[in-house]
Amino acid sequence: MKPVSRKLPGWVHIPLAIFLTISFIQTAIGFEDLFGQAFSWAFSGAISILMYGFTLLIGYRRLNGLPIFGFLIGYFIISLFSFTGNFNSVYTSYQKEQLYRDELVKHKQQLHDVVNAADKALNSFSPEITQKRNRLESLTEQLVSQITDPNRPGLGNRALELISEIEDVLGEKLTEFGTRGGDWNAIAQRYRENIDQIARRKLTSKDYERIEEVRQNVMKKEEETLKLIDNVLRNSTSVKEYGFDTNLKVTNMINEIGSTVQEFINNPALFKFTAIPFENQEIGKLAFSFKSGFTQHILVGFLFTILCLFIDWAVVLSLLIFFGNKETKPVINSGRQI
Repeated sequence: MKPVSRKLPGWVHIPLAIFLTISFIQTAIGFEDLFGQAFSWAFSGAISILMYGFTLLIGYRRLNGLPIFGFLIGYFIISLFSFTGNFNSVYTSYQKEQLYRDELVKHKQQLHDVVNAADKALNSFSPEITQKRNRLESLTEQLVSQITDPNRPGLGNRALELISEIEDVLGEKLTEFGTRGGDWNAIAQRYRENIDQIARRKLTSKDYERIEEVRQNVMKKEEETLKLIDNVLRNSTSVKEYGFDTNLKVTNMINEIGSTVQEFINNPALFKFTAIPFENQEIGKLAFSFKSGFTQHILVGFLFTILCLFIDWAVVLSLLIFFGNKETKPVINSGRQI
């Protein structure tokens, strides 16, 4: 008596073809960024053919009571490639709007932080003026001490040299006092007041104009950027249609603000800026999809994992369940005719 092998029923090919067609398309799309369009479709086709063949072998051997463990391992290894492409494609397609929205909201906070830091730095900043003021203060004290020196009061050679140095720092001549002598303490005080008066005018107005110019430029760009973000975030259609371009513009605008202020301040202790990345350019890449799906949108990533696994394993699991009755035995051909 010779055992007769049993064949898989024809209906198995219908769901298998449907699921593997879906898997073939999604896997190809998921690998396009990595392999390029032509190779990704060829790669996906090869994977789908292997999965189709392994599924039929597993079903056939299960139906006839033959070992299938090695074939399941082989199918599992191949399905990992399919799952990777499927997940990337499905996650990117479904989450694209949310990913655009997430980055826009994130940029909104980044813009707020950069502008606040810039404003604080500008309030504490005095370009070139600190060194000049320190020097001017030192020279003024020396001048006052020289004029009021009890041993040699008055406008001697050293006092005149100090006045000349002070005028160079200020960029303007001082009013002459004490040419005919008099109360040297009062004269020294008048020189101090004259120096302070010119310093307030010469060493602040120009610098504050530059600071205010930078500040106004930052505020203008902040207002324009916030308006752009809010307009896009108004509805889903705007986010889908303009999300990518808007995120690119906003990223460039924030980096421009930060770079401009950093260049103007030129002091890391007051303001240090690191350019922010344009994250949306990573959408569609395998690493980004898995990182986003399993660290930021965990529930969505988990659901799509189940979906992608179901697409690849639905028929295989069905065959294991439907033909898993241990009492099923191969049909015996006895050679007798009834």
